Amino acid sequence: MTEPRNPYRPLSPDFLTELFREPLDSGYAEAAARRAAGGSRPPGRRGGRLITVLTLAVVGALLAVAYQQVVAEQPSRAQVRADLETQIRDRQDETQVLQDRADTLRDEVAALRDQQLGDPAAVRTLRELEAVAGLGRVHGDGVVVRVDDGPASVDPQTGEQVVDPQARILYRDLQDLANALWAAGAEGVAINGRRLTATSTIRSASGAILIDRTPVAGPYEVVAVGPDDLGDRFAATQAAALMELLVQEFGIEYEVRSDSDLTLPAAAEPQLRFATVLDP
Repeated sequence: MTEPRNPYRPLSPDFLTELFREPLDSGYAEAAARRAAGGSRPPGRRGGRLITVLTLAVVGALLAVAYQQVVAEQPSRAQVRADLETQIRDRQDETQVLQDRADTLRDEVAALRDQQLGDPAAVRTLRELEAVAGLGRVHGDGVVVRVDDGPASVDPQTGEQVVDPQARILYRDLQDLANALWAAGAEGVAINGRRLTATSTIRSASGAILIDRTPVAGPYEVVAVGPDDLGDRFAATQAAALMELLVQEFGIEYEVRSDSDLTLPAAAEPQLRFATVLDP
């Protein structure tokens, strides 16, 4: 009986000699001979290729059907979007009409209040305090800072106009501009006609910029009334330097101009939650 070979033992010299003499397995020689004699390939390989071709054909058909459905639904989506945009514009117009009516009523109330006060000095002091607090209109010289998103490009996949996220004006940019104008000596600041006060908020929600919970859209105009050198002071701030950098890097729109005939509207009446009686 032949003793089974231990796999951990070294190979015998006869095995090494046989390996060098015939390095290829006999199966390779049989396959080569079959191809030389014109024999067919194994049926398993041909069947595998057939299945692959059928799978690719089915996937291509599904993609074509999906593309046709997307193209067919595009007009309806565009119509729905246009209807929504029309409704938004209508609501904005209605809101503006109500805001104008509220301003008119506020002026009437202020006139009746001044009549009841009777003292011109008291009326003048009250008007000055309202202007400082943002509750009264102000008129005078100032600066207009206009900013907007950078240029849009065509998305190669969707074909829509898109703007680089880094080239968009963010709510933080408007915050920086308003704070820089305050620091430069502005007596009143408004963004797109929305007067800012000590309790105003500039935030972002779902990609929209909100001024006191009211959405605003670009181009954004930050208007400030202040001293004659307000423009020079603002140009020396970090916010102005950042805007210049964004213009060079991402092509945003940025313009600063001085104006001698600016009027800032009054802010909405604050909602008082606490009050105390002052001693006479």
